[in-house]
Amino acid sequence: MALRDLIREILSGEFLKKGWFKEQLKIVVLIASLIFLYIYCDYLGQMQQHKLSTLQKELQDAHYIQTTLNAELVSSTRQSAISQSLSERGSKVKESKTAPTRIE
Repeated sequence: MALRDLIREILSGEFLKKGWFKEQLKIVVLIASLIFLYIYCDYLGQMQQHKLSTLQKELQDAHYIQTTLNAELVSSTRQSAISQSLSERGSKVKESKTAPTRIE
């Protein structure tokens, strides 16, 4: 019967009227506040971790794009690629077979 009375007290709210609860109300509010603060900080940390993960993926993708573009630039600016491009366009510019003279 004691368990039934305890449950009835809790569900009816009668335990709030008792003296020991009134004395401990400040500590209960403090503990509840700390629990909510802990949950909020944990949630905030998870959001920051998710954002960091997303930004790292974007950075890796940007690095791959930069590497690809750099390779394309290097291959398109080679002398043989420029010569081939000019001949395809019908330009009369010819590739020099001799090295340029050095002026000192």
